[in-house]
Amino acid sequence: MFLEGSKFQNIFEDEKVRLESFQGWPENAHPDPKKLARAGFFYKGQRDTVQCFYCAGCLGNWDENDDPWKQHAELFPECEFLKSFTNLDPIDYVLMQLVPHQEKIKTPKNSDLDAPTEDWLTKLRHQLMDMYNNPQFTKLLSFANCSNVSIDLKSLFADISVTAKDTKNQPLKQLTLPDILSDLVDITMIEGEAGSGKTALLRKIAILWASGTCPMLSRFILVFYISVTFIEKQQTLSQIISKHLTGSSTSLTEDILLKIIKQLKNQVLFLLDDYGTKDFVPEPIENLLQKNHWNRVSLAVTVRTDQGKKLRQYARTILSIQDFPLYSSMYIYRHLFSHDIPFLKTFFTKMEFSDIFKAVLKTPMFTCALCVFWIQNPNRELSSDISVCKAYLMYTKLKHPRETERVEALVSLCGDLALDGVFKSQFDFTDEDLIAIGLSGEDALSFGLLSKFTSQRLRPIYRFFYPTFQEFLASQRMDDLLQSENEIMKEKGLGYLQQINTYSQVEEQSNYLKLCCLHSAETTSVIVSHLLFLLNKFETPDSQTDIEFSLKQNPLLTDLKQFSRGNEKVLILAIQLSAMVNSASQCASLILQYLKGKDICVDLSFPNMPLLLFLKKYPEGLSFIRSLRLAIYKTESSTLSKFLELSTAYFPDIPTVEHDYSMALRLNPDIPKMVNLFDYFTQTPVDISDLDINTSQHKIALLKIDVNGSISDLDTYLGNLLAFLSLADHIELRLSQSPGFIEAVWPCIDLYSTSFVKCSFHGIELNMTEQDLILQMSSLESLQMTQMNPPEYLLSHLDRFRQLKELIMNPPNDVEVVRFFPDGFKELRDLEKLVLNNVNLSKDSGKLAEFIAAFSNLTCFHLECDQCPEFKKVFEGLSHNRNIQEINLRGRFLYDSLMVYLASLLPLFPNLKIFDIKNMYFNNMERANIFVVALPCLTQLEELYLPGGCGIRMIPETIIQQFQYLRNLRIISFPSNVLNDACLLQLAHAVREGHLSNIEKLDLHANHDITQSGWRDFFQLVDHLPKLNTLSISRAYGREIKTDPLTFIALVQCVARLPSLRSLSMFSWLLDEKDIEMFNDMRKKHPQGERFELQWQWFLPFAAIVKD
Repeated sequence: MFLEGSKFQNIFEDEKVRLESFQGWPENAHPDPKKLARAGFFYKGQRDTVQCFYCAGCLGNWDENDDPWKQHAELFPECEFLKSFTNLDPIDYVLMQLVPHQEKIKTPKNSDLDAPTEDWLTKLRHQLMDMYNNPQFTKLLSFANCSNVSIDLKSLFADISVTAKDTKNQPLKQLTLPDILSDLVDITMIEGEAGSGKTALLRKIAILWASGTCPMLSRFILVFYISVTFIEKQQTLSQIISKHLTGSSTSLTEDILLKIIKQLKNQVLFLLDDYGTKDFVPEPIENLLQKNHWNRVSLAVTVRTDQGKKLRQYARTILSIQDFPLYSSMYIYRHLFSHDIPFLKTFFTKMEFSDIFKAVLKTPMFTCALCVFWIQNPNRELSSDISVCKAYLMYTKLKHPRETERVEALVSLCGDLALDGVFKSQFDFTDEDLIAIGLSGEDALSFGLLSKFTSQRLRPIYRFFYPTFQEFLASQRMDDLLQSENEIMKEKGLGYLQQINTYSQVEEQSNYLKLCCLHSAETTSVIVSHLLFLLNKFETPDSQTDIEFSLKQNPLLTDLKQFSRGNEKVLILAIQLSAMVNSASQCASLILQYLKGKDICVDLSFPNMPLLLFLKKYPEGLSFIRSLRLAIYKTESSTLSKFLELSTAYFPDIPTVEHDYSMALRLNPDIPKMVNLFDYFTQTPVDISDLDINTSQHKIALLKIDVNGSISDLDTYLGNLLAFLSLADHIELRLSQSPGFIEAVWPCIDLYSTSFVKCSFHGIELNMTEQDLILQMSSLESLQMTQMNPPEYLLSHLDRFRQLKELIMNPPNDVEVVRFFPDGFKELRDLEKLVLNNVNLSKDSGKLAEFIAAFSNLTCFHLECDQCPEFKKVFEGLSHNRNIQEINLRGRFLYDSLMVYLASLLPLFPNLKIFDIKNMYFNNMERANIFVVALPCLTQLEELYLPGGCGIRMIPETIIQQFQYLRNLRIISFPSNVLNDACLLQLAHAVREGHLSNIEKLDLHANHDITQSGWRDFFQLVDHLPKLNTLSISRAYGREIKTDPLTFIALVQCVARLPSLRSLSMFSWLLDEKDIEMFNDMRKKHPQGERFELQWQWFLPFAAIVKD
């Protein structure tokens, strides 16, 4: 690298560059940008804030009559720029700027030149040195047509990478600038791409020669810099040189020039820039090259890499400029932006880790283009990948100022190519791809929009220089399409957008959608509207999401469902997009409309700040939301090992499977990701206690607080909770494995105790203080306690909850619970749901019977126990309540005779809709038959979960016969190992006869006595199930079977006849690739299409053994 002189260059030293920074200056702001730039200020890109380039002083809030000079002097009187300017008389200052270079120049004497020619040589040398020291020459404006940003080569020159090549174009060695200067003999060809630094190199050589301080160039008496681009036809060499010596009064003749060249020979150096760019080679230049064996002058000639074929035949030395070193870009930025050290630190950090910066910072010209972009866009994210893409596109256009329309057309066609690639995940393109959209590969290559790769390939491929640039061009094209007045073009854009229709696709394309929204508010509104449409679509009852599908495939992952928030991610994205390009107000009404009646989740560890800030700006959204759930999670470091332990218990054996069917037993892909997932939930929470949303006119109907795990940093959570509790009229609290949380946040509970309507506790112990806090919740309507020892004090005062409607108890170890209930418990007349699971009723079943008889509004009753001596009294009391709609019984207390007694009471439950006794067992066939034939009296029954046992196994036909009387059934679940081929055939006939026309879910899993022939007959007969959406025919893990081709064909045909079917579960049915291909072909034509889920693969914690 070379840095000359003591002057430290700042990009804003140039008044024109300062003025250029005001392109985004607010229309109504004062004073005039020209006055501000003249006074040393450049625009910061925020409001009306400006900064002095020299003293870094910032000023803002300008009034109409403010004088920039006066304000500058008053507030920053020590500014050296101000002093240097104000100490001069304006006329003296102008004259000082016009003083020419007056350095004494000594011209070497040459005894072979006559006196007149010697005078010409001296004058010419003076003129050349003056020109090369003139700022008009030393300042290199890469983009003179649109920007004043320049590099002063006299004070700033960064190293370029140059390689010497042999005649076969093979690299020989790397060269430094001193190597290049010492070897300027005869004809040196310097090749490089457009913008690679060829012009800067030649000008730097001229500047070094004119300085008189470079020994390696002192051998040259004359150095002529000639830009071949500006040579006109019919010009002589002397005319060309005279034209470059602008402002000189000397008239150089051809005779004198040729005489000097003839005498000085290799003491003359010609620097010929941009050879080959014109459609003709100027004759004087051609003569210099062809006749140099006579003239023997030195020539350094620069040429674009693709235009150097002709020049190569003359060259003695061939140099090739390689990619611009990254450290050279850093060197330039460090000097030009020395006024903004924080930005440089941020930018250099970004550049170190960003592949896109390394991909584009390959030429000095692009390094300068990025400077221009930053100057003209001071309020943008200066170090973002997008700024690089925008700067590169600007750079491409600026390189070809005379072909703007052609460049624009190529950019549009490349946008079509990029857009198609984005939606096909395609980054390599063929000639056929380019031809399909009418894009010329040669044009795209010459303008730098595409790169071509042919090495070791049968067919060449094209790529954009970086994937982000492809996405950026695609986003521009999408913006063009969505804003087009041409309906066909607009539909084309919407067609692309509508391809994003699942959670995974939204997540995959989120960065691309953000790029699309950078361009216009109209496009942003269309995209936000589409995302909100998807959210509404995902939330409809008949829609199954990607996340739910993956959880169903792996039942061990259901506890992790709380971590899957597809809706929240999409909503966050929609809000973020709406804030781009000043489109927030336009999109706010769309988002508010979506929030109506929605259940929203906010993770207090990592809160959805876009949503919260949106609600702060639009507090009316609070009243639209149905409920807001605050989630606080803490996952212990041992969770992964516990998960693997549970997985091993669920899948006890490593299976062996043939290769063709190995897809059915796969290693769980989520396990490697879980470590990162669990680490994610152990980070420090964000403090949002000062959120301060205005609730004076709007409130949330229901606030849910969901706490999972032992929580640290409770003080932070306390402040966060207080920020939300005031937003709601009603509050629900759910704690799981969170000891001490209630006591830690007691100020919240104490302040808003009357707002709590529901409490759910799982796996915690409540101390006396916490139980007393809960008892203050006078409005409590629901109390749930599971997997925890009964809190005696709390239970003994249940009668305080006068509004209680729901009580759920599920202790861990068959403990006594009812004995703690006070007598006043029976006075809770509003109780509608009572769930007592895993309780000991050996001494308290009579007390329970008294309570049951008193609850006249009870609609739901669950009971699980091993002993219930007074079961008949309990159900006698229950039978007096005609409102009962749900009964769930499990446990060993229900032996056959009690089940027969229960059957006798069934007519007393005319409104029963859900009857779940799947954990009950009949050993006696006759008693089982009595129970089954009593079922038809339940005429309103919608869900039936049948009992098991050998008694039931003997009468499946009788069960199926009852379905003709139960016409409201929506869900039927058969127990395992009950059905055989004959029973399944009878069920198929019942279906064909229309007895199950309202069925939505049919569960036939784990009936291993059914043969494939039996299944085949069933599939061939089944029809007339217009509402069936879920069918389960799975087998147990370890009971895998190869699927017979004829059976699978019958299954596919059966599914095609079930228009509402969305989910088919057939785990342990081994399928091969052809089976899946056949099924997918059918699914494309099925009414449910892409929503249809085929669940057949087990995801294991270990890899299966695969046989060849």
